[in-house]
Amino acid sequence: MITLFYAGSLSVLALFLGIKTGQKRFSKDANITIGVGDNFELLQITRAHGNLIENAVFFLILSALLEIVGEIPVLALYILGDVFLLSRIAHAYGITRPGAESVFRMLGATGTFLVLVTQSIWALKISISWLLSNNWGF
Repeated sequence: MITLFYAGSLSVLALFLGIKTGQKRFSKDANITIGVGDNFELLQITRAHGNLIENAVFFLILSALLEIVGEIPVLALYILGDVFLLSRIAHAYGITRPGAESVFRMLGATGTFLVLVTQSIWALKISISWLLSNNWGF
């Protein structure tokens, strides 16, 4: 159920960014139906949306599997989820600032990276431990 909450929250964020992308794409100053042309603001919002999707997939898969395995504290799942969600919001905000230069973009990218690294290490530790104690699954 923990992963379900974050899947729902990240989906709402993705829908919001998708709507903002569509609005910018079909605005009077852009009117670009495919690609981004030379419109920097359209590039910014499409990257905010795309970067969320690229990272959320790995977060949600790892989160669900770690939750199912049940070998890490529930509190850790919540902390990782909260940090990831706040990081994705910060990144989306930061990348859409003028010039795409913002401390929020850096904080968001760093938080995302740290969560995914933590999840990956935990997943590898748990799975390798299981494989070693179970003759590699045979």
